[in-house]
Amino acid sequence: MHQFKRHRTLWGSIITLGFILLLLSLFLILRESQQPAPAAVSKGSRLLEDTASWEAAVDQAKARELALADPRVDSILSGKDFGFLNALPLTSIESQRLFDGMCADGACARVSFYNYSGGGTVESIVNLDTGQVVESTVDRDARPGASPQIVPRALAIAAADPRVTEVLGDVRKAEPIMGPMSAWLMDDDCREDWCVDLTFAAPDGSGRTFHIFVNMERDEVARVFYSRSRAMRDVALPPAQDRTWDDGCHEEYGWNVCWEMTAHDGVEFRDATYNGDFIFSDIKIGQVEVFYPSWPGGYRDEVGYAASVEPADGTHVTDLGDGFEVRQLFTEFLTWPNCVCCYRYEQILRFYADGTLGLHFISHGPGCDDPMIYRTFWRIDLDLDGLKNEELLIWEDGQWLEAETEMSFPLFENISPDGEVLITGAGEYRYRWLPLKTDPFGDDDGQMFLLQWNENEGESEIVAGPPDSFWPPGQWLTDEPLTDENIVVWYVPILHGKKGDPWWCAPEPAPDFSPCDAELRIEPIVEVEPTPMAESELTGTVETPTTGTVSVTPTRTVEPTASPTATPLAEITAGPTSTPRPVAGDTPEEVIGNGGCDNCHLIGDMGEAGKVGPDLSSIGVLAAQRVPGLSSIEYLRASIVDPEAYIAPDCPNAPCLAGIMPGDYARRLTAGQIDTLVNFLLEQRSPTDSVSEAGTDQVPSDGIPLVVVVLIISLGVVLAVALAIFYLKLPGNSDESQES
Repeated sequence: MHQFKRHRTLWGSIITLGFILLLLSLFLILRESQQPAPAAVSKGSRLLEDTASWEAAVDQAKARELALADPRVDSILSGKDFGFLNALPLTSIESQRLFDGMCADGACARVSFYNYSGGGTVESIVNLDTGQVVESTVDRDARPGASPQIVPRALAIAAADPRVTEVLGDVRKAEPIMGPMSAWLMDDDCREDWCVDLTFAAPDGSGRTFHIFVNMERDEVARVFYSRSRAMRDVALPPAQDRTWDDGCHEEYGWNVCWEMTAHDGVEFRDATYNGDFIFSDIKIGQVEVFYPSWPGGYRDEVGYAASVEPADGTHVTDLGDGFEVRQLFTEFLTWPNCVCCYRYEQILRFYADGTLGLHFISHGPGCDDPMIYRTFWRIDLDLDGLKNEELLIWEDGQWLEAETEMSFPLFENISPDGEVLITGAGEYRYRWLPLKTDPFGDDDGQMFLLQWNENEGESEIVAGPPDSFWPPGQWLTDEPLTDENIVVWYVPILHGKKGDPWWCAPEPAPDFSPCDAELRIEPIVEVEPTPMAESELTGTVETPTTGTVSVTPTRTVEPTASPTATPLAEITAGPTSTPRPVAGDTPEEVIGNGGCDNCHLIGDMGEAGKVGPDLSSIGVLAAQRVPGLSSIEYLRASIVDPEAYIAPDCPNAPCLAGIMPGDYARRLTAGQIDTLVNFLLEQRSPTDSVSEAGTDQVPSDGIPLVVVVLIISLGVVLAVALAIFYLKLPGNSDESQES
């Protein structure tokens, strides 16, 4: 009997240990499931609950009903899967100029639907006072901004995707970082389809942004992935920001100009005169396009009262002493600057006493990843001496030539010795256009488009579309004549954001903020006198004396050479400028940092995982395996000086693509620096954790993996049950044994 007691004591202890193990496992899994997500830095539940002021300005239900009652709209949408986007009041410019008095006194609204079945928008102009449908149009290429009306659909699609559920649980209960934004991917159906990006804070507390690209037309999640994290800045938060702006007019320093906030074309400046003479009809920003090679894709940011980046803090008019400026801030309503994805822009127009115009755009950043490229689309309808009879001169091959047909050209490649890229004129007026160089690394870039004015080419609402065919104004670029026509100039500065120290554009931010900006000056030519020359000497040359006086020789008697070949905006990439800046530094760390290599790659302790290019922490081992017959040294050297020669098989977010890595390192690096890089990369032989592709990216966890917890529970349960059964069968544990 003593032996039986000893067995009972031993097995009882084992059973107790099994149950303790079971309880511990239950505790761990409960703790894992109850880990609180970090507090969101932005809109939270307002994604669904917030009612914007512009919605209240128009009876949304009534406008929708009027539009759907129109036979033209009904014939297009009947039986189709479509969604109501919004009803927006027209601007005064649209009401006064475009609809023949049928929309006076703010009675009209633009009602928009998206045709999920066939793609594109269906829009109606409705008069809410009379109930009349003034106009209905279809734009199959349009890709609208993400309105609050589409949020339930986007969230429902995201909630059905297991990749989203695994990371966020019920996405409809998660706190977003930004509002939904119209977005695109170059290597996916989201290149053509309308897609929306939903952004959330990574639940692991890393500060990264978890992106969900929702294809609104195919009812599916196109991609999930993470973009970078950033530490909190040691700066005070800004005061509470209000969604405010001020429409108005201002008369000073000879100028008289009015402006009005638009739904998503920024502030529209209109009907400007200088000393009583008409200068321009309107100037506005159609969109701010953000491109990230690491995705590869980005956003079609719109600025305006119904846009993804909204106006804030009022419209400010400031006296400059020799002129005045009108400035408007646009921002995502976050805790900027302590946010991960920061979209914060400023649109500024300056009017000087000498008749000069200044267009200035600032991106305060930072964006969602490194590197980043910002394109700002300014539309400028400069009407000198009436609407038509305008003249355009461009600088090419050392002379001024007349632009005869529509065209585009790089902003900083064809500049006169005095910095001019364009001369416009009509009657007695001449203006010279001077883009200012603002990039601290010398990577100034941009594009200019010269188009004939046509209806529905941006004079009203400007909508975005597929990035390869519908980048305003690329989709309108044809061979229409420009001579003696009403000309519209599109100015598209391209800002190459960089991973600075520690944040944004400049190499050494001082103080802690270093915004990217672009500026264009449009200056009057104070004297215009034909230079007397022999007929044989009429070459179209423009002399630009240092006094600022420009003498323009007659060009109508000159047979201009062919216009420069148009360069589609879709071909603009993150490529090098014509005069690449040398990379400073002698050590591997200096060359990698100054050359931007760590913006795209993880290289041992440098850089960041999950970025644009492949992880190079083991490239010293892998290099010899990449190309048969090529040694490690040969492969690494070729990859630096000619990155298009061999494309690596796998990048973090997708298969590696051509055209992403800069191709100018052969000119920017010395032979010694290249040797230093090759030798350093040969030493990278430590294996690292594999980085999953964007579509299956998993959140790293600081706790015990769920599969381990489940295994512990299973083993604990099996052990406890088995031991309990065995214990009951032991001699002395039956009723008879206990009686004996």
